[in-house]
Amino acid sequence: MDLVITSLGMVSSVGRDVVMACAAIRAGIACAQPLTYFEVLDEASQEMEPVTGHPIRGLTEGFTLIGRWLLLARACVADLFHQGALPDATHASFWRATGIRVVTPYHGDERFGVEASDAAPSREPIRRAYLQPLLEALRLPIDERNADLLCQGPSGAIQSIHEASGWMEARGLERMLVIAADSYCDPLTLEWLAGYRRLKTPENPQGLMPGEAGACFLLESAASARRRSPSMCFAIASAAIRVEQNHFFSRKPNTGIALAEALEETVAGAMPRAPFAGCMVSDLNGENWRANEWGYARIRLAQWFAEGPSLMLPAVSVGDTGAASGAGSVCVAARALARGYARGAQILVVSSSERGHVGAMCLSMKG
Repeated sequence: MDLVITSLGMVSSVGRDVVMACAAIRAGIACAQPLTYFEVLDEASQEMEPVTGHPIRGLTEGFTLIGRWLLLARACVADLFHQGALPDATHASFWRATGIRVVTPYHGDERFGVEASDAAPSREPIRRAYLQPLLEALRLPIDERNADLLCQGPSGAIQSIHEASGWMEARGLERMLVIAADSYCDPLTLEWLAGYRRLKTPENPQGLMPGEAGACFLLESAASARRRSPSMCFAIASAAIRVEQNHFFSRKPNTGIALAEALEETVAGAMPRAPFAGCMVSDLNGENWRANEWGYARIRLAQWFAEGPSLMLPAVSVGDTGAASGAGSVCVAARALARGYARGAQILVVSSSERGHVGAMCLSMKG
């Protein structure tokens, strides 16, 4: 099944819709602010100082964890309806042919009060606390059997794209709505990040700046899109996923093996006769492990790139948005193609998770 993206939605600290957010990221605009509710010790001054982050003021204050996800998810879906001029809930035939894949963080660790384990945790608590309330809030006539969770973190958006054809065909669907929302700005998550020394502070300049976002996109079969003639249409040229064994929590050196394999498969599938020379949207965020992973992968991929690819780094403007970063990167890539600053007809998106899941995809403008 040939797939295309026919609508986008996004909310971030630099824009309440996908057009504003991606334009601000393109311009390098940032709205970093002190998170006054979470302080760390500045060893030089021996005083407590607030962590700097990228919260979405006026949207998420007073909520934590899943409460924030619900607000962010609803906001980005509202934007997706606006951008794609999608039919409302009364158009039952459209939504009955649509499924939902909701991407969340990995939930089997200390961030959610669970002792880390190699066994895959049950998704049922997340389904009851997040997926079902989200479906009720969206009020769309989508069969709950066609709503699924992917608790995999940042790379979940690309994995959803990779699996979409089989997932949709098995259910007799024409389209799939992928939603990803996450916040690294709530106090419990900040405690978790600080415990692993992942936050950027005066004593740890090689850390991340916490952010939050909701991002979503509508995947649709090319045949369905031809019948509807949507205002936007981006083709999925190729996509690949892998699992890195030496991930952040393994405490072993990540030499970019899985990321390089995913990128090689993606580039080979999209442009088998020529090396890639365009733009790449990356989730580099200031952490050493991500920089090392990309550096090693880049060396392994020397023959697949005509020159050093031009990197677009959304985290510079919005911070690390966790599980939402992969879907946010897809939105940034699509807008770069639509606005003509992608340095070519195709653009790459790469995403990796601290748990080792990595993905790469190539997007092109549908003629």
